[in-house]
Amino acid sequence: MRIEEDLEYRLVSLIEGKRVAVVGAGPSLVNVREFNEDVIIAADGATNYLVKLGIIPDIIVSDLDGISVFPDSLYVVHAHGDNILTHWKINYMKDLVGTVQVSPFGRLKLYGGFTDGDRALILAKNFGAKSIKMYAMDFDSELIGRYSKPYYLSDVPMNSFKRRKLMIAKEIVHDISRKDL
Repeated sequence: MRIEEDLEYRLVSLIEGKRVAVVGAGPSLVNVREFNEDVIIAADGATNYLVKLGIIPDIIVSDLDGISVFPDSLYVVHAHGDNILTHWKINYMKDLVGTVQVSPFGRLKLYGGFTDGDRALILAKNFGAKSIKMYAMDFDSELIGRYSKPYYLSDVPMNSFKRRKLMIAKEIVHDISRKDL
């Protein structure tokens, strides 16, 4: 596993000036079959669906709660207390950029964002994507997409905790979208 500064340069080379698809794990994900963009950034559990289609994302933004590990992708992993039991997964990731939502220290980075999906969008924006198209970022759905968690067998009803998280994410995406996407 590499956790090095040069991985930020890899992020730049993957994203800068490219057409980027940001793929969420909302219920509409199952309607997505192909992409015309140059780069695919998957938000956590969306990766599992994409791999079923034979698509390996270029970048996976994750807090480790929704994915299996696919070693060829570049991971942007958000560390927080709720995912401490899943940190073993990072041992199987070849390339990893660690992120936080507080003051960064060591090799950790602070890019912004609240959920994996809006963090993926911020990443694309901050690293100079030519254009960004969002897929399955279903902020207003009454369902949580089955690919949000590996143990969901189907879409599940929205709960109040997830609703609050998605409303914050929606606000972040709205703010970013007003800044020349």
